[in-house]
Amino acid sequence: MRIVLDPQRPGDWWALAGWTVTPDVYLVTGEGHQVGWAERGLTGIGDRWVAVYEGYFIGDINTQEAMLHGTPEQAAFTVHTAYLQNL
Repeated sequence: MRIVLDPQRPGDWWALAGWTVTPDVYLVTGEGHQVGWAERGLTGIGDRWVAVYEGYFIGDINTQEAMLHGTPEQAAFTVHTAYLQNL
């Protein structure tokens, strides 16, 4: 399964790629390779999504809490932003 992200965003061919048997994890692909992933339902966050970039949850640097998203697309845009800003 592939969900193409907003083509108006800078960069080359950004999309979510996943498996129908594992709907709680989507790979975030762009610029020709996997950049991160979006994951739903981790312990304690319910039905929310987190963005993972370079093996780390993206979140608040002071509280060390992951940023929560309502959809996998929102989490993917957070990964996309981190990638473009080289965080």
